Order: sequence, then structure tokens, then C-alpha cells
Amino acid sequence: MGVDIEITPSVSFELGQENNNTMDATSYGKLTVKLPLGNKQKFTNFAIASKAFKDSRKMDLGALAWVERSNKIMVEKESNIPAFTGGLFRGLTYELVTSPKTGRVWLDRNLGATQVATKVDDSAAYGDYYQWGRAKDGHQSSTSGTVTRSTDIVSGHGHFIHGWADWTDADSSGELRIAAWKDGGKNDICPAGFSVPTEAELTAETTGAKITISTEAASSFLKIPAAGLRNSSGSNAFQNVNDTIFMWVRSARSNSTRSMRLGVFSFSISLYNSDQRSRGLSVRCIRDLIKGTP
Repeated sequence: MGVDIEITPSVSFELGQENNNTMDATSYGKLTVKLPLGNKQKFTNFAIASKAFKDSRKMDLGALAWVERSNKIMVEKESNIPAFTGGLFRGLTYELVTSPKTGRVWLDRNLGATQVATKVDDSAAYGDYYQWGRAKDGHQSSTSGTVTRSTDIVSGHGHFIHGWADWTDADSSGELRIAAWKDGGKNDICPAGFSVPTEAELTAETTGAKITISTEAASSFLKIPAAGLRNSSGSNAFQNVNDTIFMWVRSARSNSTRSMRLGVFSFSISLYNSDQRSRGLSVRCIRDLIKGTP
């Protein structure tokens, strides 16, 4: 059975039934196509040539689809997609900021935030609360929870898993989730070309830039607000909101239930301590290093 897709201008087209489709370059020189890619569908522009037409823009799924007249779809890997340059990503607008210290490029706000922080306790800039290494599956903004621990690094639902130090028993070392939070990884939550930062990358922008308290972090080029954290003791238990910055990094401790995070308090910075992986913390994405770019 073929897969239905939507095309503008309107035309009947079904993947798997290409020989029965009516499409030609004269009638459809340019098309807008909506591919059936779960909840990450995105409109993409196509132009029909004599042999093939292809997507010219990034899709949030992390793939470019080349739809060929030879009746097949070939999906290319994320590495072939141009890096995000600012704009709409998963329903929210993000711009880019460049570090005056390291030259590295970051998103201008936390994932899930509706605006850049204007002050340390700007609640509109807090964003989502991610469990370490977990995908954007709904748990990061959900008010519902479950005590059922996941058996895989892909939870299969959108509930916040609480009552455990780690939300899954599938990856005690954390190595699978370190890879999963990289650009193009299994649980990638950042735009194309961006990843959750490592401990070294975030250190360079905080302690390396002489940031010692939360108000300094909020006034830095990253504008990091004090979102606090979502505790693993309950489905909707928050701590240190308006007071403390907690941010995950893509680094794990040898302890089988803990990973690394940054903590910046109103009176001091705690550098990088380990924390329970089932806690919900803020995330900020950094652009991956590309040869010839900062």
C-alpha cells in the first residue's frame, strides 16, 4: 500500500503508485509537499525536473527525502543537512548568539522557551525540563507522571518518570544517551548541526568567563535564567525556581544513576556536579564544530 502525502497545487499523488500519478514539469514546476513523518511533518518545496525533484530545505525529522521518478525514496543522513541558522524549530523561534570568549555559536534561549531571558527570574524564558538523555517526547513539558521505569532509552510515551534515580534501566553507563543527544542521535533534541553541550563546552562559557552567581549568568551573552529543576520525587515537584540555574551537559559520571550538570546559585557556582538522571533540567544547544567555522 502506498503512503499518502499532501501536495499544493492540488494533485493526486501516492508513493508506491507513481505510474498512476499525473505530474509533469509544465503543470507543476514548483510544489509544496507535506510528507507523512509523524508529528514532525514539515512543508517542503520541490521542483520537478525531467528526472527527479528534491527537498531543498531541512526537515525536523532529521532527513532529506529525495523523491525520484524511478519510484523510490532515498533518505539521506542528518550529516548532509545544512546547520540551523535561526528561525522556527519545532514550533518555536530561536536565534543564534556568538560567544565573545570562545567564538562558539549557541541558541539564544533554553529549549522550549518562548523568549530570551530579560532577568534571572524570567519565567517565560525557563523553557522545558528534560530528563537526562531523553528525547522530546512530551515529558519535558508534561504535568503527568509515572513510576514505571523505562526499559529502553526511548521511553515510548510522554510521561515524566519519577521515583527512580534514573528514568531507564537500559543504559547504566550513560554512553548510549551521550551518543543519542548528539546531532542526529537517536534522542536528538537540538536543531540540525547543534548538540547538547559537553561539560567542557559549557564550562568555557560560564566558569571560564568568570561567572560566579546566577544573576551574572542571566546577564551574560547566553541570558540563562534560574529555572530551577523538576525533582524526581514526584510528577510535578519543582525546586529552586527563580533562584538557581541547573543545566544538563552531555557528560556522565561513572555512577550508574547520575550524570553531569551545571549548577549556578544566587550566591555561588557549584561547577559541575553529578545529579540524578531522572530530574528535569534546562538544556541549551551549541553548534557543533565544523572545519573552517568557529
